[in-house]
Amino acid sequence: MKTLNQLLSRVKSIFGRKATPTANTPLEAEPPTGISVVSDRRLSAAFTEIEKYLADNYGTPIAKLRYQDYTNGASLTSEDAIFAVSLVILTTTNGTAYLPDNVLLLGGVTSTNGVKWLAAEMRKFTNFLMQLCPKHRIQHLAFAFDKTESDDPHFIKEADVTCIRLY
Repeated sequence: MKTLNQLLSRVKSIFGRKATPTANTPLEAEPPTGISVVSDRRLSAAFTEIEKYLADNYGTPIAKLRYQDYTNGASLTSEDAIFAVSLVILTTTNGTAYLPDNVLLLGGVTSTNGVKWLAAEMRKFTNFLMQLCPKHRIQHLAFAFDKTESDDPHFIKEADVTCIRLY
């Protein structure tokens, strides 16, 4: 899970334009992390379909999903051991890696079920995303790859992004 969070953190830093809070509020409770934090209705509709896919195919409970809203998009991180994903949807341009707007970026996938199982499920999940994107006016599907040659897979030092135009 630490690797997934590190990769998502690196992917988010690619975009670099996080929303800043309008005022300092006392930290009495943790901020909400459910889908209600996603302010863009188009993005929340796309994330709702992804939620359903994860629940139907892997039994991922909503409690294992975390969302964040940004000025230039939103992210979803699954903390489920069976099939955990990190996704970011960009709605504006000017991020690094020359990504345009309307991009869904798959930044990480992990599983406790082994590499062969994960490879088969990744193919299914990628096909699902390729069908989902045009439905929600997301023109590009991007993938972040770890470029480091570390012996320890828990540390991501640098990511490369490949982007596919869907329509």
